[in-house]
Amino acid sequence: MKVRQLLPYAALTLVVAQLLLLVVSWLLSATLASEVRSLISSEGIRWFFGHFTSMLCSPLLAWMLLMAIAWGCLQRSGLLGALVRIPSRSLLFRERVALRQCAIILAVLLAVVVLLTAVPHAVLLSASGRLFPSAFSASLIAIVCFFVVVLSLTYALLAGVARSMADVFELLVCGIRQCAPLFVIYILFIQFYESLRFVFW
Repeated sequence: MKVRQLLPYAALTLVVAQLLLLVVSWLLSATLASEVRSLISSEGIRWFFGHFTSMLCSPLLAWMLLMAIAWGCLQRSGLLGALVRIPSRSLLFRERVALRQCAIILAVLLAVVVLLTAVPHAVLLSASGRLFPSAFSASLIAIVCFFVVVLSLTYALLAGVARSMADVFELLVCGIRQCAPLFVIYILFIQFYESLRFVFW
């Protein structure tokens, strides 16, 4: 069974777990009043409605969104397929030209990152001069996704995969469309996880 076919069952499991947690928290709060908080008490209801948005707004959600965009661009642009076909030397002339340009752009982007992180007193280093933790480490996933998107769009435009702004925009959104079920799972999971923390911690 494919992972995509398992996602509806994962969503149902999380919904059932949330409902069970409602009941269990109510029962345990009645017997262990000082140690467990009920989700269906006035405090629990205020917490759930008051913190629902902040529960969802985590770095993980931003990372998922960026990775979905990058994955969609990489896959739909044809760059991934071209990289796989390099050893077989079955690339068309336009594809070879596009890959060369991508290599040049990648070298420039890496040089910029090196200048921002490796030189003394670099901008993206921490106040103590460390790479981890620093502004660079905090934005590492975003930087990688940006690289992938730029290279994918460059390849798509030069190889003739994207011929208009509509095509470019489609490359940017197709990954979000493919990963949409994961966002639903994320919402259900983070809601259950934060509810567990509220009840027991």
